[in-house]
Amino acid sequence: MKALKYLSILLIIGFSSCKKFLDTKPTTAAPEYYYSTESEMNAALTGVYDVMGSENVYGNSIFTRITAATDESYYQRNTQSTGIQVLNFDASDTDVRLLWKSLYEGIERANLVLANINKPAMDETKRGAIEGEALFLRAYYHFLLVSNWGDVPLIIKPTSSITTTDVARTPAKEVYNQIIADMTKAEGLVKSISDIGFGGRVSKSAVQGILARVNLYMAGAPVNDVSRYAEALKWARKVVSTVGLHSLNNDYKQIFINYAQDKYDVKESIWEVEFWGNRIGNAYTEAGRVGNTNGILCSNEKEGYSYGFIAATPTLFKLYEAGDLRRDWAIAPFKYVGATTARTNWTPAEIYQRNTGKFRREYELLEKQKNYTPENFPLLRYADVLLMLAEAANYVDGPTTEAIDAINQVRKRAFGKVLAGEQVRSINVTNGGTGYLATNLPTVTISGGGATRNATATVTITSGKITAITLTDNGAFYTSAPTVTISGGAGSGAVATATISVANDEVLKPAQTASKAALLTVIKNERAKELCFEALRRNDLIRWGDFMTNIQSTAAEITAGAPTAFKYAALAGNNANVRHLLLPVPLYETSVNPALLPNNTGW
Repeated sequence: MKALKYLSILLIIGFSSCKKFLDTKPTTAAPEYYYSTESEMNAALTGVYDVMGSENVYGNSIFTRITAATDESYYQRNTQSTGIQVLNFDASDTDVRLLWKSLYEGIERANLVLANINKPAMDETKRGAIEGEALFLRAYYHFLLVSNWGDVPLIIKPTSSITTTDVARTPAKEVYNQIIADMTKAEGLVKSISDIGFGGRVSKSAVQGILARVNLYMAGAPVNDVSRYAEALKWARKVVSTVGLHSLNNDYKQIFINYAQDKYDVKESIWEVEFWGNRIGNAYTEAGRVGNTNGILCSNEKEGYSYGFIAATPTLFKLYEAGDLRRDWAIAPFKYVGATTARTNWTPAEIYQRNTGKFRREYELLEKQKNYTPENFPLLRYADVLLMLAEAANYVDGPTTEAIDAINQVRKRAFGKVLAGEQVRSINVTNGGTGYLATNLPTVTISGGGATRNATATVTITSGKITAITLTDNGAFYTSAPTVTISGGAGSGAVATATISVANDEVLKPAQTASKAALLTVIKNERAKELCFEALRRNDLIRWGDFMTNIQSTAAEITAGAPTAFKYAALAGNNANVRHLLLPVPLYETSVNPALLPNNTGW
C-alpha cells in the first residue's frame, strides 16, 4: 500500500449559511506543522470528509460503475463490453484501483487527526466531537473496504514512513470488530442531529443507523456472524426510539428534490454526501456528478445534461405493485426529446428504456453545468433504518408486530396514503379511438369521485390510436372512481376508465407475514423498491447470498423478453462469476506490496 507523506487539508473560513463546509480550495500542509489550533483541527477534519465526495467514491464511481451490475440496474450503453459495470474486468481496473486508493487516503487523514487530537488548546466538547467524527469516518472507510474486498489492511495509526510497503491484510472479522469499536466510541462523542441541523455531518443518529448496517453486513455472507442480528436490532431501535427526531417524509419524491436543491430534512435524510456549486468559472467548489451520470438521458444543458448511464431492469420494474407511487419517480416514465425539454412518455411495453429517475436535474436551483451538479447523495435514510429494524427483528424474533409495522410505515408512504388518501391508481384505455395525432394531442379530464384534488394525465398516441394514458398527478382523497373524459385533438372515439386505490391496500397481507422466510422475502423486495439506485443493492444481495442467483435470473429474463436492441442489458448477468462477490486487490497495490497476496479467490 502506498504510504502518504502529506495530508491534503481543505481550509475553511467558516460554515456558510447553507452549512456546506466543502466549498473552498484545498491547500497542502505537512502534518508536523499543523493541528496547533482549533481552526486547523476543523480544517483537517474537513479533509477527512472530502474523500466522500471524490469522483472515485460517492462523487461518481460508486453509484455509476462499482454498483451498476445488480438485479435492479444495468449500464445502458450497448458499446460497453468491458469494465466493472458489466462485470468484465480484472485487478488492473481503474475504478477498483482508485476506490481503494481514495479510501486509504481518507483513513490516513483520519488517523492524522486522531493522532493530533490533543495538540491544540480548545473546548473539550468540541475536541470530542472532532474525535468522534474522525473515528467514525475512519471506520466507515474501512467498512467500504471490508464489504467490497473482504480481508484488507487495518490501518489505525498514521503511516510513519514512505517506505512502509509491507502491510498485510487483516481478516475481515477483525476489521469489522475494529469498525464497531470505533463507531461505538464515536456515538458517545458526536453531536445530536438536532444540534447539527443538516445531514452532511456525522451525528449520533447517523452513527447508530450505520452501526445497524455494519452489523447486518457482518451477520450475512461472507462473515456469517448471525449473533450480529441482535446488535443490528439494538442500533436500529436507538434511531427509531429517539422521540421527535426522525420520521418519514410523506412525499417520496420530495426527498430527492431536496437533494437537488440543497434543502435538508434530517427527519428522513440522516446522512448524505455534500456537494455544492457547479464548477462554472474558476471558483473551486465541491460539485459532484449526481444526476449527471445517473440521471435521465438528456442532451439539453438548460434542463440539466445527463448521460443516462443507469437504467432499471425489468426485475425491478415488475416488483412494484399497482398504486406504488415510488415506481414512476425512481424509474423515469418518460424520455426527453432530442436537445429539447419536451418529454415523451414511455409506453407500458417500453420497460428496458427507462433510466433511473430519482436524481432529476430539472430541480437544481443553480445555473446548470454540463458535467457537474450540486445534488447531494443519500447515505442513510430513515426508511432504510425502518427496513433494517424489520430485517433484524424478523431474524431474532420472527414476524413480530414491530417488524411488520416498520415495513408498513414505509409502504404507507409509498402508496401516498398519508399525503393524499385514496388516489387514482390507473387509467385503462378501453377504446383507443381513431384519427389521433401526436402533434395535436387530446385533453384528458378526470372529474368527480369526491376528490380534494383532481388527478391529471397525458396520452400516448400510436398509429392514430390512444394506446396509453399516463398519470401526471394521482389526485387526492377520492371516495369513488372518477370519470375520464377525452376531448379535443384531431381524433375521436377514445374511451377510458379510472381505478382508485383501496383502503389499507398498502398493508402487508397475512401470507406475507406468515413466517420468517415470507417476511424476509418482503423485506428484500421492499429494500429494492425503496432504496434502488442508492448504491446499496449489490452488498445487500451479497450478504443475503443472493447475488449470483438474482443477477443471473435477471439476465435470463432480459435474454428471453427484451427487444433485440436491449439484449445487451443481460451482459453483466451473463458475465457474473462467484469471484465477483469480492473485488480484486488492485494490481498496482500488490506490485508494490506483495504482502497483500494472495489475491481474492478467482483473481
